[in-house]
Amino acid sequence: MTTGKKRSRLKWLLIPLAALLLFGGYYVWNAYSSWNQVYQEQNQAGERPVESVSPVPVQEPLNKTTYSFLLLGVDSGDVEQGRSDSNMLAVANAQTQQISLLSIPRDTYLPIQGHGKEKLAHAYAYEGAGLAVKTVEDFLAIPIDHYVAFNFNGVKKFVDELGGLSIDVEKDMDFDDRITHKHVYLRKGRQTLNGEQTLNYARYRGDADGDLARMRRQQQVVKELLTQTVNYRNVAKINRFLKIMGDNVRTDIPIRRLLQFAGAFSTLTGSQVETIPMEAAPSSINGVSYMLITAEERRRVQAQLQALLSGSGKDRAPEPVTHSGSFNSESTANSFRSGSLTDAINGPRRGTFGIRPTFPDFRQSRQGP
Repeated sequence: MTTGKKRSRLKWLLIPLAALLLFGGYYVWNAYSSWNQVYQEQNQAGERPVESVSPVPVQEPLNKTTYSFLLLGVDSGDVEQGRSDSNMLAVANAQTQQISLLSIPRDTYLPIQGHGKEKLAHAYAYEGAGLAVKTVEDFLAIPIDHYVAFNFNGVKKFVDELGGLSIDVEKDMDFDDRITHKHVYLRKGRQTLNGEQTLNYARYRGDADGDLARMRRQQQVVKELLTQTVNYRNVAKINRFLKIMGDNVRTDIPIRRLLQFAGAFSTLTGSQVETIPMEAAPSSINGVSYMLITAEERRRVQAQLQALLSGSGKDRAPEPVTHSGSFNSESTANSFRSGSLTDAINGPRRGTFGIRPTFPDFRQSRQGP
């Protein structure tokens, strides 16, 4: 073969390679551009910096094994305003390929910096994600690496973009949605729900268990989403979802770290998610409904989360603290009035909680990938 023919063949071989590189580069650039709409880095004042994320693709491993995320479902059409109707803490371990999920009742009675003792949901309404993160960090005595806040429209559009969500509806549901004022009927059993149906299923309030049942269904939805998005964890397909997230999602996860997470957890499914139980009981304080968590239960959950973040968590979650008699609102309210729940509300006291574990400032933990 002559030298001229070899060069000609080499050119034809390079054309598809160059096209592939350009195609991949376009998707990476497009991902960075779309993510800038939802990325909300927090500086120490809780404000968004002026500069945007630099669209420079990187391929590098995560700089640690375990990360913690606060997932906030906002009960408003504007993702930057409203209360956090859903509050879930996720601890993800890239080495064991496990996620531990803790749901925190929105009405949990706890201290919110600058606002006294309030419902957890109000922290987001007062000062946004920064205060919500700090409130949960203080309550659980752990650092939170990142947050993701999303509104109802974000959930609906995400599921619709997937083509629906296959889920095992736990019971027949027949009710009127209080926000859309539409009648909703869901039958028991495995079926594919569209975005609005998925949202209605997760938010259904007609159970005797109230918020506890809602949190159980929300965790079920998260597990199914993990299972049914395995094939979407690459740059090209992630772009499909980034387009619909702009007005509906806010997060402090830089795009380069998002792509790292997508690679590190590329095959993770709902079967690799464990739920962390946390006992809470409804009660009324000064005519306002709250969920109360005892100091003993709070310490148990804190210890489990700290073990997971240190990499020493057990495969099986510890059993929740057992209490003499039933754990109901009346007995919990009596405990509150008698002062035995003081630690759960006011935080650790000397001689009761011991030395509080130290951890890095969460604002520093979010700077850069």
